[in-house]
Amino acid sequence: MSKSFYPQLALQNCVKNGKFYFPYLLTVLCTAAAFYICEALSESPWAIEGEAVRYDYLTMFMTIGVVILGGFSVIFLLYTNSFLMKRRARELGLYNVLGMGKGHIALVLSYESLYTWILGAGGGILVGMLLQRLMIMLARRLMRVDPLVRFSIVPKAILTTAAFFGFCLLLTLLGNFWRLGRQNPVELLRGSQMGERQPKTRFFIALLGLCTLGGGYGIAVTVKNPIDALAQYFLAVGLVMIGTYCLFSALSILVLKLLRFSRNYYYKTPHFIGVSGMIHRMNRNAVGLANICILSTMVMVMISGTLSLYLGTEDSLHTRYPAQLNFRGRYRLTQNFDLEEVEKIFRERVEEQGAEVTGSIAYQLTAMEMRQSGSTLRCQAKDQEGPPSLSDLPLTTVFLTAEGYRSLTGETLDLGRGELASTAAFPDGAVSFVFGDGEESGRLDYRQTKLLPGDFYLPDYGVMAMRTAYVVLPDMDALEELLNQWNAAGRNANWREGSVKWYLGLDTGADVQEQQQIEKALFGPAGPEEMTDSSGERIEWDAMLLELREGMNTEEYYSINGGFFFLGIFLGLIFIMAMALIMYYKQISEGYEDRERFKIMQQVGLTKREIRRSINSQVLLVFFAPLAVAGVHLAFDFGLVKLLLTLFSVYNSRLAAWCSLATFGVFTLLYLAVYLATARTYYKIVSE
Repeated sequence: MSKSFYPQLALQNCVKNGKFYFPYLLTVLCTAAAFYICEALSESPWAIEGEAVRYDYLTMFMTIGVVILGGFSVIFLLYTNSFLMKRRARELGLYNVLGMGKGHIALVLSYESLYTWILGAGGGILVGMLLQRLMIMLARRLMRVDPLVRFSIVPKAILTTAAFFGFCLLLTLLGNFWRLGRQNPVELLRGSQMGERQPKTRFFIALLGLCTLGGGYGIAVTVKNPIDALAQYFLAVGLVMIGTYCLFSALSILVLKLLRFSRNYYYKTPHFIGVSGMIHRMNRNAVGLANICILSTMVMVMISGTLSLYLGTEDSLHTRYPAQLNFRGRYRLTQNFDLEEVEKIFRERVEEQGAEVTGSIAYQLTAMEMRQSGSTLRCQAKDQEGPPSLSDLPLTTVFLTAEGYRSLTGETLDLGRGELASTAAFPDGAVSFVFGDGEESGRLDYRQTKLLPGDFYLPDYGVMAMRTAYVVLPDMDALEELLNQWNAAGRNANWREGSVKWYLGLDTGADVQEQQQIEKALFGPAGPEEMTDSSGERIEWDAMLLELREGMNTEEYYSINGGFFFLGIFLGLIFIMAMALIMYYKQISEGYEDRERFKIMQQVGLTKREIRRSINSQVLLVFFAPLAVAGVHLAFDFGLVKLLLTLFSVYNSRLAAWCSLATFGVFTLLYLAVYLATARTYYKIVSE
């Protein structure tokens, strides 16, 4: 044979098998384009002068996207290649019977892989280069950065994409060699026609699926702390994934068999044909349906979570910076400090700059790490042997006064001497704070008169502390008494002296530039560090800073949240494409398997109308089961996502719920469109 025979045969095979080969080639092209864009955006030629810091966030997110997309590409291309090779088994067997050795067939497959690499990876890089400007403009728009950007080719991204997809296609080629070597010509000829026996009901797998699924759902329902949610999220995801595969591989067979006992359902022509066919194919269907379900869940969780984060950016800003001008500082009880005096002076200095103070928030607090035992909280020296385990974390107890709580929430707490309110519930309402380890430990006893809402938080701590409880004391005297006990115990144990944190927030009608001028005036020479009270005495503190809500902080928040949202949309679209392709290949494979069966049924009297009804019944059962299960996964995952959002200071549960519902609704419409297209393809094949 001439040297050009095998390349020509490989090209001819690709063209003649276009119905199967073109979607696979399109998958390689789209995945390569997405990979190139991620790799290109992870570099920094797009950032113009003054934007490097903000662009670092997008670079970090796109680097994560490269890793996720790379792992996904390897798995997905191997998976879709298995569909393609199954449909071509008869063709390869025929070549073998007609005299081509397996080595010659392997050479043809090698040329096909080369064509796929050139057209798929090369075309993907070109498409990625065409789309990269649009993608960077979208990312910058979401990050609230001027969307104008220069075009730039990234050679490193081109080389990385070409090399990576060459590696992926080499893996698929080696997999094809392995399949070819294991099978004889007769098996290859019959490979696409071999049916399956009715699977046995695997009760153990079904039970395992229920247990793992229940475990994952249990974690989602019982976890109440954001840090615990972060620590256990991937455990819950792993359990749900295992449960999903078991659910579709064992429990689905059990459900289908039980449907046969329902006379009203099973003994109808469309249901009878559909259920019978699915039972015999469920061993192969199970993995595909589970993959569709997991991809659907991933898409909805990613997009709904990042959408909630992006739309909650303003809430996050107002949580971290309650006012336009945010003063934060720290002082010790031995220093001369009066918050009311400081607030008065700051108001005067702000008004001197031509701004009007329209609102204020002021409070003082102190925080201690305590070990809780029932209703006793013991404050002691920190362990010197390293950080505690997650099961033995101290309780970060934040103390503030009733006046500070009123300033924050507008709610007045009527607390008498020896009374407190807290976000933590204590047995019998009795609370004891113990300071030190010895017999001479200090002790303060209180009675809890009110349980505060569990979603109360302070921007000084938020939820970033591992375990946090907020305690409201009657007044500043009670807070100072608490600190005096701490300091007395600390002198014996060589602890650091306890201090008070204070916060003052002022709202003004000033714009960003005017606020920056106020900041310069307050923190210029002889500024707050040299502040004196009305009597001329210097006001002392250990530290003090001013943070503006607008300006750099707003830019930083939108850079982070906008980058997250862009990554969520980007990966979500890739996963939707993967899901659609799995459904397409599944329908084509089963269509060709069912075509001969439906022809026989037509010969014994089945009408085309009954065939269509049977197809609709089967496709509805097969393809809407993953959507229903994905919807249940999303509902249980909502609690964990809501907790994780609080790590970014997004506490708006209603916003998160609406984002989840909207995402599910839009995704259902897309899913329905894919269903209609694949069902039409399936019907066309079986009707030929």
